[in-house]
Amino acid sequence: MQREGFRVTAVHEADHWWFRSRRDLFLRQVARAAHDLGFPAHPLRLLDFGCGTGFNLSYLREYGEVCGADRLRPEDREFGRHDEFPRLDLERDLAAREGSFHLVTALDVLEHLDDDVQGLRELRRLLVPGGQIVLTVPAYDWLWSGEDVISEHRRRYTRSRIVRACEAAGLRVQYASYFNLAILPAMASVVWARRLVARRKEPRSNLWMPWPWLNQTLYALCSQEASWVGAQRVSLPAGTSIICRVREDR
Repeated sequence: MQREGFRVTAVHEADHWWFRSRRDLFLRQVARAAHDLGFPAHPLRLLDFGCGTGFNLSYLREYGEVCGADRLRPEDREFGRHDEFPRLDLERDLAAREGSFHLVTALDVLEHLDDDVQGLRELRRLLVPGGQIVLTVPAYDWLWSGEDVISEHRRRYTRSRIVRACEAAGLRVQYASYFNLAILPAMASVVWARRLVARRKEPRSNLWMPWPWLNQTLYALCSQEASWVGAQRVSLPAGTSIICRVREDR
């Protein structure tokens, strides 16, 4: 199942409206965190935890030294991108990097972990004092679908649930909001229709590449929303996902 998740991500992450709008959003929060941490006067060390294919690493390098971390299984190497960036193995390499990073991104990672609070504590240990984490997670258990199954998710979140997990890990929440509110009704309709029609079939991804005009329309819609949320002009009351930026305070 994890391999199928890698394949689907590799196929869609460059051009699909969902990945593009999420990238617009989290990069705005990364920019705010970098400013808080003294960039550009002080170049930063950044880690993309659970970097997957490594596609997002090139977007982070403007802020300093960048590396990725994931489970480096030989069978997944065909999906890797951007070999110029160092890759750390989650199970072997991170213990030696505690207290090393100013900024960590964890994009749709926590939902894979058996113990998300412990996972957040491990991320916290990777930070320098005052370092920050930008993370995203999927929203609402009632949106559970084949996408969650093939990606080996353990849970989906509400805003209050992710805030509680972060606080339990000793992290101070700087900002948290739902995003992709505009597509929530449509996504809910698709998920529930598939449950009714295909309940006995093998789970499959909800991701598919729409017609170009529809892909661009959905991107324009969600990217506009991402600009508001990323700039912290608004905290949305609902959405298909959640973004959260937290700080390490010792």
